[in-house]
Amino acid sequence: MTSSQSLENGLFVLALLKEANEPLGVREVARRLDLSPAVAQRLLNTLAKHDFVEHAGNTRRYQIGYAVLGLAQHVFQRGRLLSLAETELQEMAAGGCFNGFLGVRRGSVGVYVLAVQSDSPVVIRAHAGEAMPLHSTALGKALLINTSDDAIQTLLGNGPYESFTERTVVDCPKLLKQLKLARSLGYATSISENIEGVISVGAPIYDAGGTTIAAMSVAFPRAVFPKVKITNVAQDLLVAARRVSHGLGFVDSPKTNDTRTAHVA
Repeated sequence: MTSSQSLENGLFVLALLKEANEPLGVREVARRLDLSPAVAQRLLNTLAKHDFVEHAGNTRRYQIGYAVLGLAQHVFQRGRLLSLAETELQEMAAGGCFNGFLGVRRGSVGVYVLAVQSDSPVVIRAHAGEAMPLHSTALGKALLINTSDDAIQTLLGNGPYESFTERTVVDCPKLLKQLKLARSLGYATSISENIEGVISVGAPIYDAGGTTIAAMSVAFPRAVFPKVKITNVAQDLLVAARRVSHGLGFVDSPKTNDTRTAHVA
């Protein structure tokens, strides 16, 4: 049996146990899936080793294990993250100028998973699934806020990074300096670093375990809204990101409850 066949049969076993109204023994699993008892036992042993199936009480019958519940919880969290973030970003976009984004980190790049456009005359476009640089966007920096300097250097290298405007930070020491300040504030900014004339502010989102699983950002064109204060935007975004994190089960530490009003230049 090839590895792909084994994987497929393992998935069939999980589907069978999910649909069954009671735990099943090895021979019953083998009969229903038209497998030999030996093959069924090997599949169940492998699944049990990784907690995807387990024995029901003291019997030799099998049922779905806790690892599957963990996967289901992950999917639930992802759907809840999108729902909560969209509500917050829609509210900020309703102010008339803020384009909102939700993103996650995948290796050395960020990926947009949600974009909410405002009624601003200047549209800042990003599409779900589109990659973003971590070093030049507020969203990317927010995804790195809780990553150690050594890990960031390993992840991105020393540079030079790609330059998008005259203000793009293209070397690691300067980026780490920005992130040091961002950590003290709880949010990151990008001022004409990714798109000329566009200011963005980003804040991390935490899951129930306190891990950064995503980040939110809002962006606006300075020329159209010259009187918008970055610090005010940052505080509104921090409150919004905190509500999303709370919705995912995160409980603030005293540090994350601090009110920070310094300006990231």
